[in-house]
Amino acid sequence: MIKTYIRVELSSEGESPKQIIERMRRIGALPVVGDYDFELEVSEDERLFDKLEKIHAALKGSMVRYTLTTRTDMPAAPGERGRVTVTPMIDQKPVELKRNLYKAKLERWREMGLDVSELEPLLDKDLDHFKEASKDFLRTHLDNLAVVKDKHPPENQIDGEILDLMDETGKTLKGVMSTTGYSENIVTLSLGRLISAGSLKRIQKGEQELFCLIPPPAPPMRKPLKRLPAEDVDEAEERTLMAIHEKGSTREQIIRATRLPEVQVTEALSSLSKKGDIRVVRKAGKAVFYKA
Repeated sequence: MIKTYIRVELSSEGESPKQIIERMRRIGALPVVGDYDFELEVSEDERLFDKLEKIHAALKGSMVRYTLTTRTDMPAAPGERGRVTVTPMIDQKPVELKRNLYKAKLERWREMGLDVSELEPLLDKDLDHFKEASKDFLRTHLDNLAVVKDKHPPENQIDGEILDLMDETGKTLKGVMSTTGYSENIVTLSLGRLISAGSLKRIQKGEQELFCLIPPPAPPMRKPLKRLPAEDVDEAEERTLMAIHEKGSTREQIIRATRLPEVQVTEALSSLSKKGDIRVVRKAGKAVFYKA
């Protein structure tokens, strides 16, 4: 369905709102409430350009300004919010506009690694069936979607927003659509990319199809530092002195560098300090050791 939306700007020097409504009714435009003032359908056998000429002729001489937006009820393209797509104001019939938009959609899916050959014949034979067939096609091939990285930044933003909503218990497609406000087409494509990337998995729970978060693997446990005790006090002091950086080192840094047991480091630092071989400076409540 192709529709043109008209927003009018009235003037106190022009015709009244009632007169403007009467003018628009003559060409089949209906008053609406919201961002626009009138809605006008474009039938399958009409050209968009001819319809726009009728709007202009209907308002000519009324002393009002107007703006036009033509939309289709097709799902929004990836990266756009909502369920409508703004279409170019060109001299095409609605069926031609739909076919061109569907072709662009197939090209995008082909870029993502999907074989769309089974859908292509519908563009010429059964355009009305294409919309439902494309939804089924996407659901069937979700797990096979290739990941497109950095090529479409808006998609990366959408994927991140949807991923933030997911948990391990799972969410339905309609639940994600309701929370994000994105169309079914956008959410389905995003879920496919996230599944392909290994961030989500799809499960069947009763009659519900759920999309669940795959938690990242736990970070590897750090192996405890293997201690190498000194054979005597002199060795402990020598290793401790060598571990002190010219810009200063904390006790923890010296322990890691020397790999000595903590007690040997503590005793060595105390002994070296008494001998005057090192000095201690307090910084932010922490002792920092320097070579004298």
